Parts: sequence; C-alpha cells; structure tokens
Amino acid sequence: MQPDPQSVTSGLLQTATTYLKVFSALDPSVIAHIQSDTYTHDFGPASTNLPSPLSRKEFNAHVSQIREVMHSFPVIPKKMWANPSLHQVVVWATAIPEFHEHVKDGDDDKKCDEWFYQGEYIYVLTMDPTGEKVEHVLEFVDSKGTEHVKSLMARAWKNKGNVDAAGHGKAEGSMQKN
Repeated sequence: MQPDPQSVTSGLLQTATTYLKVFSALDPSVIAHIQSDTYTHDFGPASTNLPSPLSRKEFNAHVSQIREVMHSFPVIPKKMWANPSLHQVVVWATAIPEFHEHVKDGDDDKKCDEWFYQGEYIYVLTMDPTGEKVEHVLEFVDSKGTEHVKSLMARAWKNKGNVDAAGHGKAEGSMQKN
C-alpha cells in the first residue's frame, strides 16, 4: 500500500518547519532529533566564501558559536514547496539577525539602523525516505546581504572580546583587592 501523497507532503513540510526553528533558538538540540547521522550542510553561492560542506557536528558547532553574539536569527518562510518524489522541501525565506545588545557598538540611535539586516535565503532540504530526518541542506544565502552580516559579525566578535576582557579584568581586580 502506497502512502497517501498528501500525508507525505504534509510530513515533509512539518519536518522542514521544525528544522527552521534552529535559527530562532540558535540551539542545535532543537533539531537533533530530525538530523540524520550523515547530515551535511552546504552554503552557496561559493562567492560568499562560507565554509562548506559542514558535517552534523560542524553545523551544530557553527549554530552554537553564532549564539554567542546573537540571541536569535529567525528564518521566516515566504513560500515552501514539497517534492515527495525527491524527499525534498524548498524554502524561500527571509531572516533578521538579532544581536545581543552588549556586542553592538555605536550610539543608541545608530544601533537600530546599523545593526539591522534582513536577508533572503533559499533552503533545499533533502530528507530520508520517511521524511522525518534531514539528510542534507543546501542554504543559498543573499550574497550581498551576507557581506553586510559578515561585517556585523566581525564587529560583534570584536565587541564581545572587549566586553569579555573588561569583565575578566573587573573580576581579577576585585579578587586582587581582597
């Protein structure tokens, strides 16, 4: 007996929707139950010079690292297409990175404008035959916008280092006084 095509499509779309939640939470444990053991993640286009391919472990580490400077990077689907015969879902989405306040530099008026970015993305998620495990993701990023996000990330990492160093120095200073 063949599975109902509508339920297969629904299952693929549900798995894709669950997968996208990793970006809102920036917590790989959110999707651990739907990543296959052989999961891989590729970024495109190559001109963005993003690391590719990433294994499951490398992708999860990448997401965890981003969480150090952002509290969220919600991916909002504009449109999703399921292809049951290929076990795939294509997602056209937008996303806005939400940086931690303590890693933003500039005065308060500029922070709203300077640290705002909305990009467009295309995800091609390939699932296992059950449609319940994601085996491969091709994330096609907004190349122009990614350059902007890369510069914001570099600033955020630098600012995080300064905040961490200042906090570490305060802790050392208070210990030395005792």
